[in-house]
Amino acid sequence: MINVVFWTVAAAAFVAAGFKAYNLRSPDAPPGLGSTCLLLVTIGLALVLISDGAQQAENALYPNLGRLLSNLCTTVAAFAALAHQLSVTCPQVEARVRIRRWLVALLAAVTAMTGLFVASPLPPVIGDFGPLYRGRPALVGYILIFVVFLGWSFTRLAVITAKYAGPAARPALRTGLRIVTLGCVLLVVYLVEKTVVVVSQWLQLGPLVPGQDQPCTSPLHPPGCVFAVGLPLLAALAITIGMTLPAWGPAAAAPVRWLRYWRIYRRLDPLWRALAAAMPQIVLPRNGPDRFSYRYGVHRRVIEIRDGLLILGPYRHSKGTCRVETSAGGAELDARQAAALHEATSVRMALAAYLSGHPAETPIYNTTLAEAAPPTGRERRDTTTSGTGSDLGSEVDWLMRVSLAFSASADLVEALVEAPRTRP
Repeated sequence: MINVVFWTVAAAAFVAAGFKAYNLRSPDAPPGLGSTCLLLVTIGLALVLISDGAQQAENALYPNLGRLLSNLCTTVAAFAALAHQLSVTCPQVEARVRIRRWLVALLAAVTAMTGLFVASPLPPVIGDFGPLYRGRPALVGYILIFVVFLGWSFTRLAVITAKYAGPAARPALRTGLRIVTLGCVLLVVYLVEKTVVVVSQWLQLGPLVPGQDQPCTSPLHPPGCVFAVGLPLLAALAITIGMTLPAWGPAAAAPVRWLRYWRIYRRLDPLWRALAAAMPQIVLPRNGPDRFSYRYGVHRRVIEIRDGLLILGPYRHSKGTCRVETSAGGAELDARQAAALHEATSVRMALAAYLSGHPAETPIYNTTLAEAAPPTGRERRDTTTSGTGSDLGSEVDWLMRVSLAFSASADLVEALVEAPRTRP
């Protein structure tokens, strides 16, 4: 089972690396793209090399060669993480200088780890070394170099991604950065646990978590394998997903967006249909490649409803008259529903006056809706009903409420739509 899990996560890392590498030749490739590909490839290689099936073949060449190669690949991945964050946060010249310094540190760490590993020969082992850390300071030094290099690298990556996740403009980028942060935190927890296990074994102390000194049959059993296997796997998967989410996330979310715009489009239909039937001139022509898109349709319907309400301005009655008409119906509604019902009644009365050709004695000249929706207690300013139109999401939400309230009296709406169109 562990082999399957390792290979599955490794395959995801390789596919993500290939997806990223496609843009490497582009002159407009973003900074840090090459280091991202290196990070994903080395993560995948580390998982393949540490799988039980691969270790059996590698042990035939040199005892525990698979663990050494896997740890070295993970160390290179840590360097790639450092190179990536330097590339995206520092000027190009400064980033190159600092990356070269870290490359020297990487070569020193890899050389020291290989020397300490070879200096402490061990019998072939599948899985962690467990009690073999006792009496082998060279092996303990090997692990400590590994832990320090990875800990420093991924802690810095976690800080950088957490810092830039908040102000990120695109939702996919913001979510991806937060997932990378989560993966780095999981990896740091694994490294802390790894250090505690190695030091406790070296000092000949008992395991802190049951199963820390036993072979792992799955990522969750025995309990010590949750730290030894489960956390690194989740960390690798989170970093892989987070690094690539900005590229494939919007496409994956396209069906959800389509359903959302389709729902908005349908909910705006009653109000839009009544206005369009009475005032065909507000209907804009549908053309261009997006003419069949519901997102395009929603934007058009909002504009057309606005135009219709502008035309109805001279026919809208005073607020007091509309409030009397809706006071009974809105008695048991919350503030926003009552306001939507009041607005729907105002629009209905104005539409009837428009069709009959009788402007209101005290008209309300408003380019949008006659009355603003009541506050919801949220800090975000709702500009939908204030006439500014700078918050499309709030405006669409308010228009949907008005449209649903407008369709509540279907018989009356039909009567208004089918009434004779007498122009003033």
